Amino acid sequence: MGGKDRSTDIVTNRGVVHIRSHCSPDFVDQLEMDEGIGVFAHYRSIVRDKEALKGVAALEEGNVVLAYVDDGKIVGYVAFSNPSPMERWGRDSTLPLYELGSIEVSRHWRRLGIARKMVELAMADEDVEDKIVFLTGFSWHWDLEGAGLSKIGYRKMLMRLFEPFGFRHFYTTEPNVGMDIANILMVRIGARVSTEDRAKFLDLAFATNGG
Repeated sequence: MGGKDRSTDIVTNRGVVHIRSHCSPDFVDQLEMDEGIGVFAHYRSIVRDKEALKGVAALEEGNVVLAYVDDGKIVGYVAFSNPSPMERWGRDSTLPLYELGSIEVSRHWRRLGIARKMVELAMADEDVEDKIVFLTGFSWHWDLEGAGLSKIGYRKMLMRLFEPFGFRHFYTTEPNVGMDIANILMVRIGARVSTEDRAKFLDLAFATNGG
């Protein structure tokens, strides 16, 4: 998503957490994943390890936002990139689509405002107003056990997290989203996105010729 990296700190009851956007692969390489990331049962994440984060950070349009602490542990991340051309959302390369592909906070560092601060820092980029930023929430990726929530409860939590930043629930015929009533497509359409691109995105969301 272009632009300089941004950083901020948040003070929690567990200590100071540093939040940084547009992390380079070299910066990611200096850190290690906290043990509380990706440990829960049945979890299937796009980002499984530090190498996956480095891969996203190396992309021209990639943006890895990290939450990390002074001992060098990554306690949270958000990974943005252009959608894959193999998926519905990447079919039309002329659309200014940008995918929030993965977000996670370590089990040891939840309920401290880290996820909200990471999203806030990412959405502070001026060029998000030129983008259609979207995320697909699939129930089979969610740590329901760790969150102590039902699938519908977790869905509501995601909506509460992203709605303050301009994301809205969109209906879609995309087959994976339709596999579970709890799954969700959330979209933020930037203020400078053209009426034509808005219409093309709606056509894509409601396309009937497969996923």
